[in-house]
This record gives sequence, structure tokens and C-alpha cells, in this order.
Amino acid sequence: MVFGPVTTDGGERRLNVLFTRARFKTEVFVSFDSGDIDISRTRNEGARVLKHFLFAAETGQTEQPRVLDDDPDSDFEVSVANAIRSLGYKVDHQIGSGGFKIDLAVGDPDHSGRYMLAVECDGATYHSAVWARERDRQRQEVLEGLGWRFHRVWSTDWFHRRGDEFRRLEAAIEAARRSEARQPVPEPPGNENDEPAEQPPEPEPVGLPDYEVAEFPIPVEGEPHLVPVVTMGDIVKRIIDVEGPVHQEEIARRLATLFGKQKAGSRIVDRVNAALAYLKGCNDEVVSSNGFWLTQAQAADMPLRNRSRAPLNLRRASLIPPMEIEAAIKWVLAENGALAVEEIPRAVALLFGFQRTGQEFRPAVEPVVATLLDAGTISDNGVGIVLATNAGVDG
Repeated sequence: MVFGPVTTDGGERRLNVLFTRARFKTEVFVSFDSGDIDISRTRNEGARVLKHFLFAAETGQTEQPRVLDDDPDSDFEVSVANAIRSLGYKVDHQIGSGGFKIDLAVGDPDHSGRYMLAVECDGATYHSAVWARERDRQRQEVLEGLGWRFHRVWSTDWFHRRGDEFRRLEAAIEAARRSEARQPVPEPPGNENDEPAEQPPEPEPVGLPDYEVAEFPIPVEGEPHLVPVVTMGDIVKRIIDVEGPVHQEEIARRLATLFGKQKAGSRIVDRVNAALAYLKGCNDEVVSSNGFWLTQAQAADMPLRNRSRAPLNLRRASLIPPMEIEAAIKWVLAENGALAVEEIPRAVALLFGFQRTGQEFRPAVEPVVATLLDAGTISDNGVGIVLATNAGVDG
């Protein structure tokens, strides 16, 4: 990175003289562009200022993209970055440009120091934006005006359609590399007789049925703790039929709601416990495991439910049945083929409708993963965790 006097001590001042003495315009003739100057190979201030000046002359923009010191927003962003690196491209996290942050910037292998594609992930930056217009349209318009090409990766599709999304990402990177112009090119005026360009079909959203909350008229009146155990057993059974597998704590809460109560007090909890004990003794269809209650039919065909619109209590990791988490792990592995062990909690969380893996969610999933590994239901094949060939997928 040697450019004559410019890269000697004080060389940046020579450039400053050039900038400030030109009264009308400055014409620059070079056999290279700003992206060819790799400032990581020199500590010289003159080389940095020259790179900045050439970038401004090329693009009309006075601010260059820069790597911030921020950590990646999420494990999802790290996963996408690793996939890009597996294709042989350099990628940087959290790039500042035009007053905004870009999740991932893919380096141009043909021009050191230049980025050719912005890859946006629906991580913390996206979800923390207050206005949809700001995050979706205005932000992207500003950055496209600075010459950025965009490709967005949605976390749900990434974890449930990894192969398809990886191919889309690879195609976007290759298209960016083939493009000769980094600035947005206006569309030529169209002829009204021209057929509209065929758009690729949108992928169908991956989703589970919403968690259904038991709501039905109760056959008795009065205080729930005074209802006979046999009658209470029938009511509890209907709750299990709708919501099973469901935690004993949530059954009491639902029963209180059906009776018009604000909360499940100790007397309601005791009555529910007595009704569950009665059911277990006289009804072979009802089974329990670790405080969760369900029917034999539900155990044979484990329901998987989206909890994004469920009551807040049901979004606690402790109230998600381990057997449902087990079925979800099998489902995401069957869909993805293989996942790194640290990616499984995130994939399961997305399947259940959670946008992020909270501190309590990962500990709820990891023990189930360990149990399945010990049982041989899933295994590590060196590439990632995979579903054993003889393991069924519930749900």
C-alpha cells in the first residue's frame, strides 16, 4: 500500500491541500478503485484518507461502510454468517452505513475492502425497530441509495427450510458478484404491452396450529371447591381433551377461569388434585408424566402447538411438556436433515412461535436433546445432529 508522498508521514496533509485548494472541481485519473486499497495492510493515515477520497469520487457518498464493535444479534445471524463463509466468502457482522446497521456484509473477493451484498436477518435490530415503515422501507431505501444490494433471510425459513434458503442465499451472492454496477440501476421504461416478469412463488409459511384454550360452559354452579369430585373429574377431563398435554398448574388455572375466578387459590388447586387422582384411578385413557396430563390418544400422536398467541403463562418454558419438546426436536431435524446442537433450541423455539430463545427456554430443550442422544433416537454424524433412521416423527 505505497502511493508515493501520500503514504509518507504527513501524507494525508497533501491530500487535504488538494481538497481545499480546488476552487471548481477535481478530476481524478486512476487505474484502480477505492476497493483495491486494503487499509488492513497499512497503518498509514494517508492511505486511509486516499481510500476515503476515491470512494467519495466514485459514489458521491462521503461515508464509507465500517465494521462496528457490536456483537452479532443472535445465534441465527452467526449461523447465516457461517453458511456464507462455507461458500468461500468473507463476511463481517454489524456494519455501519448511512447511520444504520447492517447485520451481515459479504465481501467482494475481486475487490478487497469492498462489500457486494448486505444480508439482513430478522434478529434483534429488526424486531426492535418501532415503525414498520422505518425498518422495512425507509431504511432499505437509504441504504440502497448508498449502493447496497439487499438479501433478507427469515429465521423461520432458515431453520425449517435450510436447504432452500441456503440455495437462495448462494444465488443472491453469485448475482451480486456478477453485477458490474454496485449502484441501483433504474428500470427502463416499460411498454404497456409487455408481459409482467414472472415472480418466483412465495414459500408457504411454516406454522403449527395455535394452542387451543379450553372454553366451555360448566354443568354446575357454586364454588368450585364444593363441586363433587366425580363432577369435577368430568370437567378436568374436558380440559385435558382440549389442551393435553397440559401441566397440572395450568389445569387449575383454567378451571378457575371457567368458574369465573381471577386466580386458582389453594382450595381450587386441592380440588383439581383430587379430581386428577380420581381420573387416574378410574380412567385408563388419562395418563400423567412429570406433572403433565394427557390422553393415550395424545401420547400416541403428540400435538405440536404454536404458543405465540397463547396466554402468557403458557409461554413459560416450564409449562411446555418435555414430550412435546421431544416431538418438536424430531420435527425440526426431519425438516432440516441436520442441525448443530446449539441451533436446536432456537429451531424449536421458532416452531413454537417464539421469536427468540430466552434464558429459560434453552435449559428446557437441552436436557431433552441429551435424553434423545442417550437413547439413540438422534445422533451426531459429524456434520450435525440428525434423526435416527428408525425414529418416528410425532405431530
